[in-house]
Amino acid sequence: MKKTDLPKLRVFLSGISSRLAENADYFISCTVEFRSGAKTMKAALTCPDGTLLYTFGAERGPVDAAGFADAVMRAAPAYDGLTLTYRERGAVILIEADDRGVRTKRTSGEAGETSAHDAHLLSERDYILRPSQAAPLLRAIGLLTEDGKLRNDKIRKFNQIDAFLTRVRPLIESIDAETVSVLDCACGKSYLSFALNYFIRDVLHRKCFITGVDISEGVIRESRRIADELGYRNMEFLCRDLREYTPEHPSLVLSLHACDTATDMALGLGIRSGAQAIACVPCCHKELLDSFRAPGVDAFTRHGILRARLCDVLTDGLRVLKLESLGYETSVVEFVSPVDTPKNLLITARKTGGENPRAKKEYDDMCAAMGVFPAIEQYSMCLN
Repeated sequence: MKKTDLPKLRVFLSGISSRLAENADYFISCTVEFRSGAKTMKAALTCPDGTLLYTFGAERGPVDAAGFADAVMRAAPAYDGLTLTYRERGAVILIEADDRGVRTKRTSGEAGETSAHDAHLLSERDYILRPSQAAPLLRAIGLLTEDGKLRNDKIRKFNQIDAFLTRVRPLIESIDAETVSVLDCACGKSYLSFALNYFIRDVLHRKCFITGVDISEGVIRESRRIADELGYRNMEFLCRDLREYTPEHPSLVLSLHACDTATDMALGLGIRSGAQAIACVPCCHKELLDSFRAPGVDAFTRHGILRARLCDVLTDGLRVLKLESLGYETSVVEFVSPVDTPKNLLITARKTGGENPRAKKEYDDMCAAMGVFPAIEQYSMCLN
């Protein structure tokens, strides 16, 4: 290489070094091909077990981000040119150096064009989780076959997850944080955790850290295995009781189909941890079924199915009022067709201020009229 090009190469490598240090959890690999005439030598930077490892000929050993840049600079003067390819989730950066100078360019790193199968799948609306681009993720969580098609028995699950991502996108984009920290409560098989990780990092190109919490050791063990398979180092899975676990100020707390009062546990955890945003899809509603009063509509509640449906509305209405009383701006929508799941109500909340006296009075009056003490009240109390 020309000596006059080395300072420019150093600048570009400094950029790679800084990116590597800042985005360590998203790093995939980096290769360097050194050229001298028809002869080539290759160097590689990998990250097995979370440690950066540099290999170049007989040279092999651990390095840090700055050490990798230094190693490339030591070798560069002996060659006519080089091509460096740096890969992280959602981005590919190329540095080329030859007799024409030093150049760099970046691509999104998204894999391939939309396939014919995708075109058919996307005919009704534009999906976020396109199989051609999110294939490794969708295979790992069991939604995609080896030949790249959605499994017939998982189409409804796929639609639920993708619709959830579409609905919570504005909520995520409103979060004011360098790193979006997400807590998935009662995460189960963690479909949503993995999809959100892909969506925030690979689609929105924002830093994120995802924590899944569940009381079942089996699902936590399996989620950890999938995270390892995907190389998602910005995830952790904890076997904890939501009633006793409080993280430090998560950006977003969510739950998808947490059964009965497990939804209240998730909402309460979001409240007492000071989450900027909360999103939940409630499941069954049994807690108040045998205890609530319905002044003025007692004749309706003699019928079991009508009482159960009224209980659903009253339970979620109280949850929304509780959130509003604490300064959250709320929204309640159907996030997916009832064909995909009958439990399709999405409650979202964004912290916008302090306590709301009007909403608190409405909540207290409703609880008194119904003769109930909802679970969200208990689980939102500070446990410290």
